[in-house]
Amino acid sequence: MKNKSNRFLKDLPLRVISLVIATVLWLLVNNINDPIKTWNVPNVPVKLQHTSLITDRGEVYSVLDNTDVVPTVTIRAHRSIIDSLQKDDIYAVADVENLTSLNTVEIQYYSAKYNNEIEEFDGSIKNVKLSIEKKQTKSFALSCVTSGTVAQGYELGTVVPEQNQVRVSGPESVVGSIARATATVDISGATASISTYQDIRLQDADGNDIDTSNLTMNITSVKVNVNILPVKTVPVTVEPSGDPEEGYLANGVVTVDPETVQIEGKSSVLEKIDSIVIPSEEADITGLTRSLQETVNIRDYLPEGTAFADSSFDGTVNITIGIEQAQDVTVEVSTDSISLNNVPAGFRAQILSVSDGGRTTGSSGDSAVFDLVFRGLSADIDSIKVSDLAPAADLQIAAQKGGSAAGTYTVPVTVTVPANVTLLNEVTANVRITEQNALSGDTEAGGTDED
Repeated sequence: MKNKSNRFLKDLPLRVISLVIATVLWLLVNNINDPIKTWNVPNVPVKLQHTSLITDRGEVYSVLDNTDVVPTVTIRAHRSIIDSLQKDDIYAVADVENLTSLNTVEIQYYSAKYNNEIEEFDGSIKNVKLSIEKKQTKSFALSCVTSGTVAQGYELGTVVPEQNQVRVSGPESVVGSIARATATVDISGATASISTYQDIRLQDADGNDIDTSNLTMNITSVKVNVNILPVKTVPVTVEPSGDPEEGYLANGVVTVDPETVQIEGKSSVLEKIDSIVIPSEEADITGLTRSLQETVNIRDYLPEGTAFADSSFDGTVNITIGIEQAQDVTVEVSTDSISLNNVPAGFRAQILSVSDGGRTTGSSGDSAVFDLVFRGLSADIDSIKVSDLAPAADLQIAAQKGGSAAGTYTVPVTVTVPANVTLLNEVTANVRITEQNALSGDTEAGGTDED
């Protein structure tokens, strides 16, 4: 027994050396067959844990410098381990419980598989950098704007969002920089109304877009209804009513400024509209002695279903009705120029005298003329020509008596009155009708005046 124990003790160094050699040989073989390998994993996202520790204080956080994504994570492990891993097995975690006074959180790296067999993790960044500030919530009026131009012959009408406010929450510094919330609709070439959903853009006072990645919005898009309507240009008309003061006349000058307006509406409505008519009561010239100048708002006179195409036009137009003092003129006309019409067959007619309301002129008197008194505007009065007056006496009353037409008749004398001129006096002619075969001086048949 003693000899065996001595022999074991005597062989112990050899046994230890053999074990060491065997271990070294195993390591050498293993390293040759399964060496340590390095693997670079790109763009590994960092998961933040326990962020409620910030939000429960009424604060919000944002990641600075994109430190929530690690550009490169380097892993050292045996080749067999690395070959069995995929990118999705590697993850990074930053626990907010470990938040430092500098608002940084250390990043820890893990593998979903063989985590304990990985020799080393090394990330190109070590910490997530946070910006932490007070949370602010604010509501903004939502305005809708358009870009582009509608097709020719059409006009942009109303632009109405189905919601008119957006509520934004986030870092106080970001929310405080928001000046407006807008949604933009492209109307280029549009010929019909548009209904579409558009993203909401937040902008600062200079019109720059604000990054919304760290903001919470109750809505991020809104439905916008854009009304596109046909346009028609129509004249604005007005007719004067009433008469000016005695001795004054409307001179025919009627102006409306602007003369035309553009209106929009459905095609079926516009095709029935030729003008916008200002009621005559808006142009009442009764008793006036000078031109009427009025400002009228024609918005109330727009046909139903239409509106002004130009939203900046308030509907105000200026109307002018010209009034001038009337001019009177007396024109002397020879009795010889009076035409006798409808003389009965077999009879002859002779003017005995002419009465012009002021005097009675005999055809055989010293002055065989009568007066015509006209009233009108100076320009119209000046255009009167005696040769154009064509005075005439109609003897139809005598012609209707046939063979018993002989006698003396008083009939009105008519003249061709120029446009816009009024004849003020009545002129009558005393006419004798005799048979053509009666001798001069013979007694007349009848002998009584008839009207």
